[in-house]
Amino acid sequence: MDEKRPSIGRKGSESEMSDMDIFGFGNPLIDVVTRVNDDFLAKYNLGKNATVLAEPNHEAIFDEFVDQSAEDLDIDYMPGGTIQNALRYTQWIVGKNNPVANYIGAVGDDYYGKLLQKKVKQEDGLGVRYKCVPDMATGTSVILCSADGKTKSVVTNLGASRKFDNHYLMSNFWFCERARLVLTSGHMLAVCSNAVMFTAKHCQEWGKDFVFNIGASYVTNRFKRELNTLMPYIDFLFCNSDEAQAYAAINGYNSQDIREIAKMLASEPKMSYKNANIPNHYKSQRTVIVTQRDNQPVLVASSLSDEVDEYPVPELSNDEFKDTVGSGDALIGGFLAMYIDGRTVDECIRCGLYCAAECCKQIGCVLPPMMTFKPEDDSYVNNNNVIKTNDSKTNHNSINEEEEEDNEDEEEEEYEEKEVYA
Repeated sequence: MDEKRPSIGRKGSESEMSDMDIFGFGNPLIDVVTRVNDDFLAKYNLGKNATVLAEPNHEAIFDEFVDQSAEDLDIDYMPGGTIQNALRYTQWIVGKNNPVANYIGAVGDDYYGKLLQKKVKQEDGLGVRYKCVPDMATGTSVILCSADGKTKSVVTNLGASRKFDNHYLMSNFWFCERARLVLTSGHMLAVCSNAVMFTAKHCQEWGKDFVFNIGASYVTNRFKRELNTLMPYIDFLFCNSDEAQAYAAINGYNSQDIREIAKMLASEPKMSYKNANIPNHYKSQRTVIVTQRDNQPVLVASSLSDEVDEYPVPELSNDEFKDTVGSGDALIGGFLAMYIDGRTVDECIRCGLYCAAECCKQIGCVLPPMMTFKPEDDSYVNNNNVIKTNDSKTNHNSINEEEEEDNEDEEEEEYEEKEVYA
């Protein structure tokens, strides 16, 4: 970029980072990642890079993994779900001792539900509160990667995550009320669209940013009415090129050019703030971030600009690259880590691309052991000039801290030995 784009943080904010916590809700899943050939995809009528909800003809795929895992398939298990993954990467950038994000969703009362609690909360440092659903299995995404890892097909059995409802949202709404930013995805339109709309309106009424990831092409096809109703409330829209083109087709854009579509998405009608103390012109802005395949640049369009900016994707060697699982989620996570600190669009995207590249170096959406990203000024400074590092400690009121005292006297449950990360 020849010229720095302006900061996209809240104008004139004097708040500390603790007042800019992120609230996210989504489908907490276990990702089951493996490599398969084209014949395997054809057997289940799956296209390359398809993302689908499991139907009766897909359900046998989960049993097939169990049956073949010992001999034919090399399988990795890890935490999944697009919003959970994104916030894991946000927390990774900021540091687990600087909690900035809280997340809720529904899991089963089973091994995998307990495993998510252990991995996401204790090891990754993300504040989580799961609704524990008895007699239902934790949701699972089977991710079928090509041999080179460059394409993937995803089949998701939502399982217990379908039991997320308005009641559970409202029982945890305090975390949303104190947040400065709300993050969710189109996947939740299949689970509880009322909760998505309720939080979007809350953001509009209270001057918060509503960040939305379309998540899958099927969202635009199956939930056109809900998505179009939601669009005027969206401040930041993330999607990939397939999702953008699907939205364009179903809404009559008459264009398949990704740059044009990005600009048209940014220019969709936008709601104004209801709060008289907040300037209406700010809420009229929407930023759209579109990712593309095959090392094509990330596109950024704004309703306040006629230009669509391009950000080149870091190149990885064949030895470094493993797969693209979760890379889009990681990009959102890195973007938000810089955004909550009032950084420029350039810096937000730069951090997002760093996270996406690091994710592509892992098998699945796994947090790397080392975080080396540095903002351009070599510090992490909030609006009150407090330097943040991964070793600093703060007094944020995260879900984890709220539950810490309750858990002090509980013996740690012993888990069956099982490899979760590659």
